[in-house]
Amino acid sequence: MSFNRKKKKNIKYSSKKVTPRDITPEDDAFHGSHKHVAAEWWYFDAIFTNNHSLHIGCRTFSKKNFGLVSPFLEIYKDGKLVADAVRRYFFRDFQTSSEFPLVKLANDTIIEFDQKRYHDKKEWAYKLSLNINDCEIHLEFIGTTKGWKYETDAESWVVALPKASVTGEIIVHGHRMNVQGIGYHDHNWNYTIWTPITYGKAWYWGKIISNTFNVSWAKIVKPSSEGELVAIVNQDDKGYFPINPDNIHFKHDKIVRTHKRKIPTRFDLKINDITKDIPVNIDIQMDTYDIHYSRALFFPYWRYHVNSTGFISVGSHKEAVNNTQIMEYLKFG
Repeated sequence: MSFNRKKKKNIKYSSKKVTPRDITPEDDAFHGSHKHVAAEWWYFDAIFTNNHSLHIGCRTFSKKNFGLVSPFLEIYKDGKLVADAVRRYFFRDFQTSSEFPLVKLANDTIIEFDQKRYHDKKEWAYKLSLNINDCEIHLEFIGTTKGWKYETDAESWVVALPKASVTGEIIVHGHRMNVQGIGYHDHNWNYTIWTPITYGKAWYWGKIISNTFNVSWAKIVKPSSEGELVAIVNQDDKGYFPINPDNIHFKHDKIVRTHKRKIPTRFDLKINDITKDIPVNIDIQMDTYDIHYSRALFFPYWRYHVNSTGFISVGSHKEAVNNTQIMEYLKFG
């Protein structure tokens, strides 16, 4: 297995350490853009116990009070896309908040944050409802671990729910199912036509889940020969642990050609670090079993379903990993 099959690129990875910070509901609220036309994205996904999985999202593309809002859902069975639905609204139909997460479109509430639960118990809980054509979802996401944010002048990433319990109902082409599983939610904004220059020309992103752990990871490919590796480890009820990028080792291989692009289908993530005086050791292999190709803001986008195997160890506590997860590859251009 090689780090990069085209040796001439000789990617050098930045040793800049990601410093995540605690969040409040305001961080997951609508941010918008006043300087450039920019994209913003609330992203939710879930893996259910009945071999179904899904992605629910809402993207805005706007400047000031003008633009478009697109809610959409993609439902999978055994990793294969079985439902794909999207709607588009003008900003005049969009109701939101700059103080807490909220998306209402034409008086229908799509994303609603439970403010009372947060005020009373400091728990992060969301209700999601969406009905497009013959597909419908009504789900509740309840966080099981602490959220965090990673924010610079060029990029904004809030992981409000690194791991969540998900329950509710989905309707796929008229077939109604009660579902339960494990989910994830993050929020990105401030993505403009300058993003490939200031942030990166592509990224891989994913998460790895065990019984009480979650690892959020990313490989960002910079416009120059330098890249960036990111990993944050969460433990239920114990917070998060930032990982020194010097101690992250990421490899990919098994290249295939799809939609006129070459993409990898096997990924290795290894971490050997000491953070907050606690040793963290991770050894995970992710093998692709299905890929969904689409476009994200005009750019090629691949959503992978992968089998993740290996282990996560924090301190003296070690857990096996053997499950299905969702990851992605987005390429700007």
